[in-house]
Amino acid sequence: KKNGEGDLRGKLSVLGGVLIHLVLGTEYCWSNYMTYAPESLMFLDGLSHVGKTPDAVQVMGLALTFQGIGLRIAAELNKKIGERNTSLVGCSLIVLGTYLGSYVTNLKQFFLVYSGLTGLGVGIGFSMPMIAGWSWFPKNKGTVNGVTLFGFGTGSLIFNTMSTNLAQSGVAWGPMLRKLSIAYAFVAAAGVALIKKKPVPANSGPPVVLPGATAKEALSSKRFGLLWLVGFLAFMPGLVLTGLYKRFGMSNSLSVVADDKFLSLVGGLGGLASGLGRVFWGNTVDRIGFQKAYSLTSIIQIVTMLAMPFALGSKAAFLATVCGTLFCLGGSVAMFVTTNPQLFGVKNAAEIYSFLHWALALSSVFGAKLAISLLDSTGWGGVYTAMAWISAANIGLLALLNKESKKLMAWEKK
Repeated sequence: KKNGEGDLRGKLSVLGGVLIHLVLGTEYCWSNYMTYAPESLMFLDGLSHVGKTPDAVQVMGLALTFQGIGLRIAAELNKKIGERNTSLVGCSLIVLGTYLGSYVTNLKQFFLVYSGLTGLGVGIGFSMPMIAGWSWFPKNKGTVNGVTLFGFGTGSLIFNTMSTNLAQSGVAWGPMLRKLSIAYAFVAAAGVALIKKKPVPANSGPPVVLPGATAKEALSSKRFGLLWLVGFLAFMPGLVLTGLYKRFGMSNSLSVVADDKFLSLVGGLGGLASGLGRVFWGNTVDRIGFQKAYSLTSIIQIVTMLAMPFALGSKAAFLATVCGTLFCLGGSVAMFVTTNPQLFGVKNAAEIYSFLHWALALSSVFGAKLAISLLDSTGWGGVYTAMAWISAANIGLLALLNKESKKLMAWEKK
């Protein structure tokens, strides 16, 4: 009976993590939200520039940068106030950043308020539900990560749909963000109430010393550098598509996909595909290892990137290509989180991940700048061909990382 109760409490904790990640996942709603923003938030000078890529595409990249800072803060906060309270801090910052951002009319200030506060919030709350989940299901870290991160991907489906419905019903930009922030608060409150780390019995003896590398040992290893580069390249195609899929869909007003409601639906279903990818690939990496699993996602991304320029003529093809890419992006994130404790142990996994995360943040920033540069010089075909080559290069890096992971490290001898 006690074991059954423990399993139930653990599952409720993981469910709480899913709810928290629904709110954290709104970070990926920006591509859709941006289409409803006023002109004053499109460019840094506040003016209209027809035909130019708006500076506002950098909102998500900057949020990811602040997320990296939040992850470092979370590692310290967790030691002092625990997973539940740290999650509460993170979710509160997301709600606050969205609410305050609704009153900002200048893009520079919006970067600071919206990207800054929501990015910090995502970083602070990101790992906490998974750490709590690992304590209940230590042999199924990949599955716990995948299920929890399903919420991250699905959040964009729910809140993209909500934002589109609000905008199309005549709700203005500011009130729309405020309504969204209130919805975030209710979902986050339910999630925070449910997550809980497995308690250690009072008579369990001395605390168990968890195996694993120190942050210094991890950062100085070849494993870290290779894993960081694998993530940097693996995330880029999906992040570029997330930021630009709607603009690409509207690039030819005569194409069948140039429809705001359809493209918002694509964004939502893409978020769901990302969430399902996190569950599927999180479970897969537990079974077949990171090299095979990551190589499979790289091959799929090569195909979807090369197919993307030809997808404007069919709604089904466009939807399948976007969803296929985001299915891989979600999987790449889940596998990245899972491969971290597999290579470096669980002892300092949260702290080590706070450094690994910069692969995601910088991939978003670099990918956006690369895409904008290529778009001006080579067009959409050049952007997607470059992303295909990046995925191909990652297969070689994965082979090097797999070879390096077979070497016995000092922390594995302890």
